[in-house]
Amino acid sequence: MRKVLVVEDEVLIRLTLVDALHEAGFDVLDTGSAEHAIEIINAQTIHLLFTDIQLPGKLTGLDLAHRVFERFPDAGIIVASGRIQPMSTDLPPAAKFFSKPFGFDEIIACFKGMNRP
Repeated sequence: MRKVLVVEDEVLIRLTLVDALHEAGFDVLDTGSAEHAIEIINAQTIHLLFTDIQLPGKLTGLDLAHRVFERFPDAGIIVASGRIQPMSTDLPPAAKFFSKPFGFDEIIACFKGMNRP
């Protein structure tokens, strides 16, 4: 089963996305900060990442996306924001960007379409 790490500081969005991903058959881990996400990726393998750009703490979701790409180059990555529109050069290779608000079904379909282990 593909493991998804959801990093979102807005609790309602995070919990709703986690539930939707579980229902779609994914194994899901979640946290509200990039720093805690780094601890998670240092302890176990993840196959897919969903992260908001603006997170509490020193690291942004873009920082996290690049760290995940370095550690797991085959991982599928989705970055989202309601305020920031990153340039494609800001994202790791093959990462996808979604503006908020987005449909949870769009995120699930994107993850399912990523040819990852």
